[in-house]
Amino acid sequence: MRKKRILFCSEATFLNTGYATYTREILNYLHGTGKYEIAEMAAYGEKNDPMAANIPWKFYGVMPNQNCEPKASPEELEAYNSRPTNQFGEWAFEHVCLDFLPDFVCDIRDFWMLDFAERSPFRPFFKWVVMPTVDARPQARQWIATYAGADACLTYSDWAGGVLEDQSGGKINYLGSAPPSAHPAYSPVEDKRMHKLNFGLDPEYKIIGTVMRNQRRKLYPDLFEAFRKFLDMSENKKYYLYCHTSYPDLGWEIPELIQQYKLSSNVLFTYICPETKKPFPSTFKGAICQSPYTGRWGATLSNVKNGLSYEDLSNVVNLFDLYAQYANCEGFGLPQVEAAACGVPVCGTDYSAMESVLRKLGGYPIKPAALYKELETGCLRAVPDNEAAAKLFHKFFNMYTEEQRRLIGDETRKKFEKYYQWHLSGSVWEKYFDETDPIPLEQSWGSSPRIIEPDQKLDVSANNIKPSDLSKWLITNVLREPDKLGTFMDSRLTRDLTYKQATSSTGGMYFNESSAAFDGVHSRQPFNFDVAYDQMKMLCERRNQWERARIQRMQQVQGMPK
Repeated sequence: MRKKRILFCSEATFLNTGYATYTREILNYLHGTGKYEIAEMAAYGEKNDPMAANIPWKFYGVMPNQNCEPKASPEELEAYNSRPTNQFGEWAFEHVCLDFLPDFVCDIRDFWMLDFAERSPFRPFFKWVVMPTVDARPQARQWIATYAGADACLTYSDWAGGVLEDQSGGKINYLGSAPPSAHPAYSPVEDKRMHKLNFGLDPEYKIIGTVMRNQRRKLYPDLFEAFRKFLDMSENKKYYLYCHTSYPDLGWEIPELIQQYKLSSNVLFTYICPETKKPFPSTFKGAICQSPYTGRWGATLSNVKNGLSYEDLSNVVNLFDLYAQYANCEGFGLPQVEAAACGVPVCGTDYSAMESVLRKLGGYPIKPAALYKELETGCLRAVPDNEAAAKLFHKFFNMYTEEQRRLIGDETRKKFEKYYQWHLSGSVWEKYFDETDPIPLEQSWGSSPRIIEPDQKLDVSANNIKPSDLSKWLITNVLREPDKLGTFMDSRLTRDLTYKQATSSTGGMYFNESSAAFDGVHSRQPFNFDVAYDQMKMLCERRNQWERARIQRMQQVQGMPK
């Protein structure tokens, strides 16, 4: 009996990112059942990546080999760099599908990272499950249409599920939330004061901590301002803001923020010794500093590829007396849950997925001062009320005794145990796979070839044909996929034929319009029937090309179990 074949598309599971962590834990759970054949298509992993050597399921690295053998050819590197979405696997997806022949394809990532699976010539052959990052509202119309076209959809938070169900009018097959959890290494220390002493910190200092990458949406300037306001209203100045973050990175100029808010002696960072790989807290010493373990220079702040073990990061989080998630939005915000697992009370911006997490953990919401519309996505982002945050910090440390704060932390840990466990989330995925029949092989990978030539171009010069009728003809007679009538693609094609201009984007003329802003492509281009015909003909020919490759592949595996 052939096991169900499940392909997960996400970031390489040996990385320390949120996507990677989530995918790794779910795959570990599913692999542990022994019921499925599992593979991952790994963004930011090389084809022969040595870091994947111990992965127990099939591994498909997306990147050409640059740091391992055999080295990629210049032609392969050029092909990889030819399209921005290749970093997410677009250039490899059909090749991976033909090798693995999945019954299910599962995408755990942002919309612009996954939409090529929707437009793949092989889309009719697999059940498609998406777990998009829903970090704001409203979601773009195209995104909602894509999620409604998937076979199933999961989210990280209840808040996200509410947004999708509301905007789609119930058209999305929503399975519920399957949130991340914390690694078992995250647990409370018995004596927090002694723990601080062991890290060379004065236990009299109370610590507000955060674990956030230095990205623009992680609001370090606002957090610094809120902490400065808190210090100014506090008689006792024995407080640290501990930022487990990266520098340099894609976000903020940390040194400037420290100087701007006069916090050089009150902000701590995590440096990592290059020889021992052990962390140590320190005030900001630049991008590189001296290690106290070896006395040598070369210690750096943590980053995505040079992170801490679960055990070491748990030790860092256990230094915190209060955890703060200070972002304008979050798809989830896993560090909140990791802090809760350590018995650290949490607070954060009361918006997006943080709403759900804060309430389940009994945390302290910081109401936004305002919501603003982001130009690139059209989504609302939050601006936290820094004055309110400062007052919340002050109230937390002045209203409660140290013993009361410890009891609050104990309750936080209990709520973590109730709501955030990997086996609970893994079981949501398992239930779907067990209750859903794959498409029979004879109707999917083993089906008859769909090689259909496009019709010759119509002469529309003398005919007053409505754009909506032209769109229908192009989809039915050139693309040869009538199932796309009435979809977002159809409506957009009609619109662009009407206005005679279109937006170029990563996914091609009729796909992923919302991602155009992420490419820096904001201009509209002339558009007419001739351009539309050429585009549709190209897509039809591409499907025919992959259909021929599929037939060759199936001839090789005719003896595979049904």
